[in-house]
Amino acid sequence: MVTYSRVNSSETSLPTTSAPSTSSGPFPGSGPKNPLHRLVRRARQRWVTTLLALFMFLVVLNLVFGDGGSIGSIGSTAKGYAKLLTPSTWRKPNAYAGEGLSPVASSNVWVNGSGRNDLHYDSPFNRDDLTLTEDECDVIFPGLWKDIDRSVDYYTKHPFTKEYLESSCDDNEFSQLRVVIFDNRLYVKMYKQSDFTRTQTTLALLHQSIVTSRERLPNVEFCMDLQDWGHPGKFSLDRAPDQQDVWLMPDYAFYTWKEHVGAYKEFREASERVEKEIGWEGKKNKLFWRGSMKVGRADREALVAAASGHDWSDVLPLDWTGDRHEWVSMADHCRWKFHGFPEGNSYSGRLRYLQHCRSVIVTHEPRWIQHWTHLYNANTSSPDQNIVFVPPAPPGTEGTPVKDDDNAKVRYDTTWTRLPEVMEELLHDDAKTKRIADNQVAFFRERYVSPASAACYWRKALKGFAKTQRFTVDLSGKEISYEDHMLRGFPLWPEPVPQ
Repeated sequence: MVTYSRVNSSETSLPTTSAPSTSSGPFPGSGPKNPLHRLVRRARQRWVTTLLALFMFLVVLNLVFGDGGSIGSIGSTAKGYAKLLTPSTWRKPNAYAGEGLSPVASSNVWVNGSGRNDLHYDSPFNRDDLTLTEDECDVIFPGLWKDIDRSVDYYTKHPFTKEYLESSCDDNEFSQLRVVIFDNRLYVKMYKQSDFTRTQTTLALLHQSIVTSRERLPNVEFCMDLQDWGHPGKFSLDRAPDQQDVWLMPDYAFYTWKEHVGAYKEFREASERVEKEIGWEGKKNKLFWRGSMKVGRADREALVAAASGHDWSDVLPLDWTGDRHEWVSMADHCRWKFHGFPEGNSYSGRLRYLQHCRSVIVTHEPRWIQHWTHLYNANTSSPDQNIVFVPPAPPGTEGTPVKDDDNAKVRYDTTWTRLPEVMEELLHDDAKTKRIADNQVAFFRERYVSPASAACYWRKALKGFAKTQRFTVDLSGKEISYEDHMLRGFPLWPEPVPQ
C-alpha cells in the first residue's frame, strides 16, 4: 500500500543567495553553474512549454467545435480553462469510502429495481447478464421460482431456527459447506471437500451471483449438501418429490463441470457452433445415448434393452476407462435429433447440456426434481411442448429384467417399454419433432438454463430463505472470506488444530 504524507517544508525550501553554490538546494552541489542544476532547469522549461501548448490546443479546439468564435466566447473560454488550472479549485482525493459522493450515492449504493416500465416476457435480454434486478428476473423468468415458494411455505410452518440450523449442519455426513452472506459478501464457515470439484464450483457460482447483484441481499447463514440427493434443511442439488424440507439450488455446473465438460459459457458457445454448422437437416435421425452403467443402473439397463435392435437406435453403454475415441463431447451431442435421457444415482447432470441442442429429449416422468424441471411441458397436444415422456406401460406388461446393483435381486422394469412406439411417431412427423426441438432451444437454452437464470435463481432463493430464517446473522470471527479461502486453495475449514 502506498502511504501519502505531507512533505516537510525544509525539504522544499529553495537555496538562498547567501548559501554556497556547491551545497544548497535539493541536490548536493546544485549551484547555478552546476550541470545538474542546468539539466533540472531545462526539464522545468520543457514541462512549462508543453503545458502551455496543451492549454492553447484545448482553447482552439473549443473554439472550432464549440458554440462559436466570438470575442466574448473566447474570453469566457479562456477564463474557464484558467479557473480549471487554478490550484485552489483542486480537491484532494479522500481515502474514506463515501466521502466526496453525493448524499444519495453515499447513503445508498444499492439499487431498488431496474426502474424500467417497459418490461415484458419478450423484452430483449443478454443471456450472460448476471446483473439483472429482481423485477427484471421476475418478468424474464416467470414460473422459475416455484420450488423456492414451496420451501418458503414449508419453513413458514416449520420455523428455521438457529437450533434447527445447527442440527441440520452438524450431521457429519451430508454437509460439505456452511456459508454466511453478510453485506453482500460471501464467507465460508465450514468447508469439507466433496467428490471432484463440486464444493469449489458451487461456492464460485454462489459468489458470482452475490457480487454481481446490484440490489442489497439479506444476511443469511445456511449449509449446503453436494451429494446426489437432497438432505433436510440444506441447499441441495435435487430432491425426491416427497422431500419438502430441502432448498434447491442451481447445479454447480452452471459455473463449470471441470471433470467432464468444462466452463458452462464455453460449452454454450461450442454447442451453438455445432448447431450452425449442421442445421436441422444435417442431424442424425437416431436416438442417441452414451453413459456409464455404474450409476442409475436399472433405469439405464431398461433404456438399452428397449432401444436394442432398432434402426433408429444409437444407444450404447460407455466404459469411461476404455478407448477415448468412443467418447462424444457434450457439444457434439447436438449432431443427433433425439436424445435418450435416463437418470443417474438420482438426477443426471447432463440435462441442461442436452437442452442446449435443437433436438428432442425422450425420457420418462422425472423421479428427481431440480430447480427448473417443473418447467417441462410433455403435453403432446400443446404447441409449446418441449420434451417427450414415454407413457406408462399397460397393466400386466412383464417388463425388462434389471438390477439396481451387483448385489441386488433381479426385478422387472417397464419404464421404457413403450419407447419404440414413441420413436416411430416422432420419426413419421418431422414437423412436430422440429417444433418440439425449437421449443426446447427457445424455452431452455435461450432462457431457463442460461447463466442469467442461475444468478437470478440464487438471489431469489437467498431472499426466500431470509423470510424463514428465525435468527440474526452476524460475523463471529470463525469465518473466512471466500476470496481468502479460494487463494489458500480451498482448505478444510475450520483449520485442524495442531496436535
